[in-house]
Amino acid sequence: MNLPSPAASTESASAQERRVAFESLRERTDELELIISGISLLALLALPGWLFEQWVKLELHAEGQRHLLLSLAFQLASGLSMTLAGAFLLHLAVRAYWVGLIGLKAAFPAGIRWEAIRSIGPITREYHRRTVVDLESAIDAADRVASIVFALVSLVALSVFWIGVLLALLTLLAIGVSALFDTRLEPSAEIGAMGFVALSVLVVLPQLILDNAWLSRRLSESQSPAPWRRRLVEILVRLQSVLIPQRLVLPVQLSLESNMPRWGFTLVFLLLVGGSALLGRVQENAVREFALVSSYAYFGDADADEGLRSAHYENLRSPHDVLARVPMIPADMVADGHLRLFLPYLPDRDNASLRARCAAAEQRAQRQSCLAGLWQVEIDGKAVGLGEFLLAERRDLGQRGLQGYLSLAGFAPGRHELRVHWNGTVAPVRPGARAPEYRIPFWFSPPFQQDLAPAP
Repeated sequence: MNLPSPAASTESASAQERRVAFESLRERTDELELIISGISLLALLALPGWLFEQWVKLELHAEGQRHLLLSLAFQLASGLSMTLAGAFLLHLAVRAYWVGLIGLKAAFPAGIRWEAIRSIGPITREYHRRTVVDLESAIDAADRVASIVFALVSLVALSVFWIGVLLALLTLLAIGVSALFDTRLEPSAEIGAMGFVALSVLVVLPQLILDNAWLSRRLSESQSPAPWRRRLVEILVRLQSVLIPQRLVLPVQLSLESNMPRWGFTLVFLLLVGGSALLGRVQENAVREFALVSSYAYFGDADADEGLRSAHYENLRSPHDVLARVPMIPADMVADGHLRLFLPYLPDRDNASLRARCAAAEQRAQRQSCLAGLWQVEIDGKAVGLGEFLLAERRDLGQRGLQGYLSLAGFAPGRHELRVHWNGTVAPVRPGARAPEYRIPFWFSPPFQQDLAPAP
């Protein structure tokens, strides 16, 4: 009879102790998962709206790389919040199902009593007996799914967060180079994304190609890879560990990847990471749309451009118009002798044109004239001069621009039309884009006009 050696017995006892320790921890993680998921879900549901409000306040005042950095931060943070909220909601739903199964098992230890079922026939009952799992298997499967979802949440959060950090660092580096050498990188607004792609191509892609079984067969390496290839692959892996926090990511990633279907993990992971990056953009586009689901077959967006839009009237604007940075008048009904008009100054749109028109504008009057040169204003087809307009800071709107008062002397009561055309240069990165032109109808009711009918 062979007795185990003392060393083997010690190792077996150590493994047994570790297994018992992990089992005792496992009894507590379910409660921790539920607490973390519940608290996180409540916070994440409110976070996208708060992030959107902060982004709207900040990105209005920036241009070029700074505008790109703010938009990138908002899209990744908001998209990640919505993705994690959806994942935590799924986790809570699975855990609720798991709790219900455990309650059933405690109440009915025998599980399903097939012979007592009278709502289905014998053929259907026999089919379900072959296909429906028992309570123990269902509990184990639900517990496994909930644990996978919870672990996947942490992996996606780390991956998206680190991608955002790398993109932000590359963008900040571009801003620093631009400021140091006094160069303009605004035309290459995707410099951070281009740098991220370049790093992926130079570090990740060569490692995947060189450390490939197909390449080993092509190089006729029968046993072990060639020394040069091994050294090169290890160097690339070390570079990846500098760019990516592998000590945090790989334990979760490799555990999930090695215990899930071959392509299932990769597909789900890429969809979640890519979806997180796109959801922030979807939120921005949703705010710009009048209705996400609509059937306005006889009243499209082009018709609204030729009609009345609330964004042009300060008294009619709502939170849905927050991204509409357009010329504004106080109201659609004017009962004064002058019409107040505000023309917004948007750095990301206007600065390129202003630099080309008047780069050496040192005096305030020169800068004001330069800003006025970006606009052309007409009332009922007659041009209106902007010489009397002033530089205005509207904190109620959170914008700066030009503001003036257009005289309505000689205008007949009734409907009139204000047309405002932007004369700046459209960015070439948006092919087919046109300079914006705004049509603002208003109704003039002179203060001396008596609208009431005469007394009988």
